[in-house]
Amino acid sequence: MLLEAGTQGSKIVEAMAELNNKAVIHLPKVGPFDFSITNTVLYMWLSAVIVFVLFFVAAKKMRKSPEGLQTTAEILLNFATGHLTGQIGEKGKKYYYLILTLFSFIIVTNLIGLVPKPTQLLGTTPTANINVTFGLAIVVFAVTQYQGFKRHGFRKYVGSWLAPPGVPKAMKPALNGIFFIVHFMGEFFKPLSLAVRLFGNIVAGHLIILVMLGLILQYGVALIVPAGAFVIIMLLFEVFVAFIQAYIFSILSVVYIESAIYAGH
Repeated sequence: MLLEAGTQGSKIVEAMAELNNKAVIHLPKVGPFDFSITNTVLYMWLSAVIVFVLFFVAAKKMRKSPEGLQTTAEILLNFATGHLTGQIGEKGKKYYYLILTLFSFIIVTNLIGLVPKPTQLLGTTPTANINVTFGLAIVVFAVTQYQGFKRHGFRKYVGSWLAPPGVPKAMKPALNGIFFIVHFMGEFFKPLSLAVRLFGNIVAGHLIILVMLGLILQYGVALIVPAGAFVIIMLLFEVFVAFIQAYIFSILSVVYIESAIYAGH
């Protein structure tokens, strides 16, 4: 019975293997660090190349009447400078393009995982890897803290983490300690929440699609109509999720950077 169950579930397991991180080029380890190039890294590079080519080609072929790539690039640029970063103000203007890059990169990596690929290409979704999403979140964290300390200095920036003015003097020492701990922990939970939110939502959708594809492979014609229809619906929904998750990551990044720029205001 157990052997039968294992055999029956093998196609589902095979389909879900797409979420695995597989080494493509093996490199020697340096201590605990493995520098082998994986399929996740390759698809990250591919995503970065797509984003670079999009904006590079659009910039090189600028026309008064935009079309094709230029139209797409301008839509993304207007979306980033208007909707995503509109509230950050002049002080944060230099980060418009960081947010645009994050948004574009995340949406491309999200979508690239939805494109059907032969098994030989070792298809994967980079944002379904917690290391990738955490790496992106660390960039936002570093920029946020840099802005806070650079603009306000150590004393004033850390002072914004303490109890607000107007607190009775007798309660201030205790409240300062509580506010500092809460704010300090909050600063470190911000990148964690960014990383886990993006990772969790992308993995969840892909798991459902891969399980249904595994069922089709396992049971063939018996489930091809209902499971196939469900997969198509889920793929369309995942395209929407790919955009929403890129948007949420970007808009929260703006909020965090803005909070450091205007700390204490």
